Amino acid sequence: MANVGKCLLFYLKYPAEMERLYEAAERKLEELPNSDRVLEKIDLIGDAACREAADLLEICAPPIEEHFRKISIVQRTRNNLAKMWELRFQVAGTKGTSRGFQIGVSLEPRRAALVPWVWCRGGRAAEDHIIHILGRGTNAAKLDWDSGAVGLAEIKISIPERLEEAVTCDSLVAEVQQVFARFTAQHIKEIAGLSRDREEA
Repeated sequence: MANVGKCLLFYLKYPAEMERLYEAAERKLEELPNSDRVLEKIDLIGDAACREAADLLEICAPPIEEHFRKISIVQRTRNNLAKMWELRFQVAGTKGTSRGFQIGVSLEPRRAALVPWVWCRGGRAAEDHIIHILGRGTNAAKLDWDSGAVGLAEIKISIPERLEEAVTCDSLVAEVQQVFARFTAQHIKEIAGLSRDREEA
């Protein structure tokens, strides 16, 4: 049974600080005593958190792929999980030549959550169609994402007071799996059809 990494939990507990001290191009450390030492520790924690984020997303991948393989043509999109904190797949119907659409899971530090999503060409109109087809979802604007994406759930990562306490990955992965298990072959066909319609327009 895998646990969420302690450095990742630290990152999620202090996202604004990690963004300012680890991610920012110009890190403002003047006000910190022993800033060089602090920066070294922050870099170690940040680098480890990125690896741990990649590990968590990697555990989410097999059940998603297994489900979609039964009802569609699915292909993992290879990207740098440690850098992007995002797992992606390209999905298309088993018949037809449409370009299909994308599904995935993003690890959102500011929300301390895994957010399963679906993306299709066509901007806001496509989002509305996807939400109608699936009967669920949140528009990209509400998530502060690029248009065309629909968030399917927000799966919170419980951050304990003491970071030494274990937070298992099992329930998180199971929730991600449940979100995607609700997709049917008909959903795939209809969402893939949105892409085809936009290509032909």
